[in-house]
Order: sequence, then C-alpha cells, then structure tokens
Amino acid sequence: MMAETHPKSEVSSTVTTSPTYAAPQKSSGISLCLEYFKTAPGIIKIIELVIGIFCMACAAPAWTNGTHWFLFVVVTAFVSTALWCFIYLLNLKNAINLPIDWLLTELLNTAITTLLYLIAVIVQFCSIQQFPGRNIAGGIFGIFNLIAYGIGSFYLYRDWKDSHPHSSFSGSVLKRNP
Repeated sequence: MMAETHPKSEVSSTVTTSPTYAAPQKSSGISLCLEYFKTAPGIIKIIELVIGIFCMACAAPAWTNGTHWFLFVVVTAFVSTALWCFIYLLNLKNAINLPIDWLLTELLNTAITTLLYLIAVIVQFCSIQQFPGRNIAGGIFGIFNLIAYGIGSFYLYRDWKDSHPHSSFSGSVLKRNP
C-alpha cells in the first residue's frame, strides 16, 4: 500500500473595497437612476430631506435672530441636498461633461453643512424666548439632522478615500471591515 502525496496548493485571497455607491457607466444623456436611493448614502439623503422638513415646520415663523439663522441653515441645507438628489436621480454627474471632482464637491458641501448645523442648533437652543415648545422641537430635529449629515459626510469621505488611494492620510479607523 502506497501513501499518496498531494502537492499543497496555496490559496490566497485578496479583499478589495469598493465605494458605497458606484455610478452607472458613462452615458450620452440624462437618464433616470433610482439605484442610488437604495444605497446607504441615498437613504441618508432622503432622511436629511425629511428631517429638514420637520425642522422648517417647527421653527417657522422665526421671531428671534437665532431662529432666523437656524432657518437659514435648514433651508440652505434642504435646497443643496435636494439639488444633490436631483443630480443623482437624473444621473447628471455622467451626463454633464465637466472637469469636476463631484465626490469631493459633495463631501465639502456636506461637511460644511454639518458644521453649520452644529452652530445653528446651538444658536437655536440659546435663543428660545417665544414659543419655546416648537423652537425646542425644531432644535431637537436639528440635532437629528446634524447626526444624519455627519453620517453622510462619513460615507462621502470613505468613498472619496477609496477613489483617491494615494493620499497623505491613511487612518485605520476609517477603513472598512472585510
């Protein structure tokens, strides 16, 4: 009886990360693209819009300067988020042939909006004089939207880092789990 020996085969596996949302391939024109809104960043954008509506409903009309600032930030964030939703919905990133780093532009927009929401929520809570119930509710919804914009900024930063691998910062905290 002879013992059979089998050569050992080495198995190697590589783990690659892909962006949270990969846009459809280049197309020649505007097309309806609903796939983005099934991803985590797309769902976050819809949540930002819905919470923004609640913020506007609770804080309007503005009777104090702090609430004026809060509503300015909320409405500006709502309009910019709605524009980004239309850009993704109509697949304008691929239809418009401009030398724009769309992901970096959206990341900067969302990060600045997050910072402005932080300031606006603090100002809203510090300026509650008339109608404290609805102004507090507007501030609380503002905190929820601040968190949503923060999560959206994180997703955008992670996608931007995945698409620009040769950057100076490579933090291990922000890398995806396999």
